[in-house]
Amino acid sequence: MKKFYISLLCAAMASTMSFAQSVADFEDLNLPTESFWNGADGSGSFTSGDYTFGNNFTDWGEYGTSWDGFAYSTMTATTYASLDDQYNSCVGHGAEDSKTFAVFFYNSYAANTPAVARKDGSSFKLNACRVTNSAYAYTSMKEGDDYAKKFGDDDWFLLTATGYLNGEKVGTAEYYLAQNGKILDTWEIFDLSEMGTVDRVEFSLSSSDNGEWGMNTPAYFCLDNFNEELTIDGVNQIKSNETAAPAFDLQGRPVSEDRGFLIRNGKVVKVVD
Repeated sequence: MKKFYISLLCAAMASTMSFAQSVADFEDLNLPTESFWNGADGSGSFTSGDYTFGNNFTDWGEYGTSWDGFAYSTMTATTYASLDDQYNSCVGHGAEDSKTFAVFFYNSYAANTPAVARKDGSSFKLNACRVTNSAYAYTSMKEGDDYAKKFGDDDWFLLTATGYLNGEKVGTAEYYLAQNGKILDTWEIFDLSEMGTVDRVEFSLSSSDNGEWGMNTPAYFCLDNFNEELTIDGVNQIKSNETAAPAFDLQGRPVSEDRGFLIRNGKVVKVVD
């Protein structure tokens, strides 16, 4: 029986090690503090962990520059006063107090939508990521601005992730960045796992505040820890409407989910005091 317990723990530890090796946490980009990358080098993408993040950057000459898709940032300010602040998050740091995070700007008019894919082009199983609002979107929803309204209790701001495999859409996942009078101002887990295996993920944003030219709410959000696996550190979230597989304690005995150190399908899924 002891070998059984050890095997379960080793499986959980191996899963955690796999997460640490493949997750895109953007710290490996070694960006100096209080700076950002927005694609101005013309590379069209950047890579963190096992994943590549797309970017469109255009130099319009005397009319300035523009970008959409993914950028990354180490800015610590949480305020927004002008486009110089578009790389600020509403938190002031990455998830779990890390230094670096990604910023996404959604341009619905772009010829191509920058996406996330594995750097070797292979398919992969989706798990989760961390998301929060940018300082720009948060300030606009909180206070209103020249183009967008101050959010009320009935307004919403929705992030949608869409997975593709071999050119075919396989599913979507949604996360409300604002809803029911609440505007997200912390890093939270966005569960992507229901989409299963993909080779490309695209993100888009929608809002209850729209005008003649489309969405008025600034189309930004911040992302970190892309494709983290929810194991011991992340603690797997079991959906309330899901029929769960049996759970066991460290002695291999079936247990309820209201107490103990639970293992399901070889993974530690919950630690309850």
